Amino acid sequence: MLEISYSKRFKKNFKKYKNNKIIRKELAIVIDLLVTRKPIPSKYKDHELKGNKKGIRELHLAFDDLLLYIIIDDDNLLKLYDIGTHSTTLNI
Repeated sequence: MLEISYSKRFKKNFKKYKNNKIIRKELAIVIDLLVTRKPIPSKYKDHELKGNKKGIRELHLAFDDLLLYIIIDDDNLLKLYDIGTHSTTLNI
């Protein structure tokens, strides 16, 4: 089982979802799957990013709501990097 670490960016942007029960529920499901290293269902469109965000993975909690995360195997760690829309998390 992985330990969870939260970036400052994630903590700041997560506050925007405090009243969004749907995103919070999906996030709880995904985090449980990630920390227990279970397969992520295809509906979340989990994939590794390219370019300057290489090494960071992204999945869709909803249509335009993303979770960016990193798994650091050496430290047995799941780092929640960012949460938000395409434009806020990927600077598009």
